[in-house]
Amino acid sequence: MEQSLTYASIDDTVLDTLLPPRRSYWVTVAVLFAGVLMGAACWMVQILVGIGVGGQNNPVHWGTYLINFVFWVGIAHSGTLISAILHLFRAGWRNPIARAAETMTVFAVCTAGLFPFIHLGRVWMVFYMLPFPNQRTLWPNFQSPLMFDVVAISTYLTVSSLFWYTGMLPDLAIIRDRAIGVRRKIFTVLALGWNGEFEIWRHYARGYLFFAALATPLVISVHSVVSWDFALSVVPGWHTTIFAPYFVAGAIHSGLAWWSP
Repeated sequence: MEQSLTYASIDDTVLDTLLPPRRSYWVTVAVLFAGVLMGAACWMVQILVGIGVGGQNNPVHWGTYLINFVFWVGIAHSGTLISAILHLFRAGWRNPIARAAETMTVFAVCTAGLFPFIHLGRVWMVFYMLPFPNQRTLWPNFQSPLMFDVVAISTYLTVSSLFWYTGMLPDLAIIRDRAIGVRRKIFTVLALGWNGEFEIWRHYARGYLFFAALATPLVISVHSVVSWDFALSVVPGWHTTIFAPYFVAGAIHSGLAWWSP
């Protein structure tokens, strides 16, 4: 059976000719890291001065933070659309890009999860959004759109991470078999005892199918929750029930456009 093949069939020449990254790679990493430091500095200025420096005031309650939040959540849906939905439909052309799509989903959701913290302003009060008693006997306001975002992002991140990690198990086992020293010990733990037997492949296929079926409805539910950030306001044109399907359709288009040639 094809799924029970060993790793000996993998072309050794491809794995043995991997080269270290070039100087241009490290230059790109340095530029991106400088951008992260710039963003962190701007956030520190907002914490010290106030959330008004980001354009938030009485008539403008959301501003650019919610725009970026919606954008990254929409991009995150592309991984679910390409990997999970196409896996359910047994589309074979998804295989070369499935891992990249799943990885992009996880990192895009992590990026989207930063914006509720940034928009909170007083970020040191974030523990009041967690559902446990505190010294002021306050409970989270579950009618707040910020709570909607926390629940949606945490749920989507959990399912997407499990879906991503489950799909990488055969890859992690290949690295484990070819690594030495500390790396071998690390990937031995990450591979979860994978040895390529038929029973393991059978359980893997069922588990991967389960996560694909679970992640697919989240495309609709998560972006419907995001649309409520707008729909629950009293702004004319926003307070409408059409926002949920409108945002879902927009997420599908933006996600697929991200991967279009």
